[in-house]
Amino acid sequence: METMTLIARYSALEPYRGSPEKLRQVAVAFTGSPRGNPDPGKVLLISDPFSQQAFVYEFRAADIVYMEEAPSLALGDGTMAAMVRLWVRKGATALKLVPFHVQDTAHALREFV
Repeated sequence: METMTLIARYSALEPYRGSPEKLRQVAVAFTGSPRGNPDPGKVLLISDPFSQQAFVYEFRAADIVYMEEAPSLALGDGTMAAMVRLWVRKGATALKLVPFHVQDTAHALREFV
C-alpha cells in the first residue's frame, strides 16, 4: 500500500472528540513513516526512515485510536518521507521489529567471561 493511500485512509477517521488529556489517558503516540502491509488489518511504522538505527513497529489497525499527519522529512537530495503520529490504544499488543546483523559472536563473548 502506498504511503499516501495509508495517510488518506487514516485521515478519513473521525477527528478525536475528546480532550488531549483524555486521548493521552486512552492511547500512546508513535511517530514514524507508515508503510504498507500485505495484511490490511495491520500497519507498519518505520521509526526514522533515514536513520541507520531505525526499527519498525507493527500495529493492528483496529488498535489505532487516532492518526494525525506530522511534518515530512526531507534529505538534501530531495528524497522525502511522509510522517504520521499514530495514537494506539493502551494495552494493545504490537510488535517492535529491530534489524540486526547475523553473525557468530561466541568468540567475542568469551573475552567477557
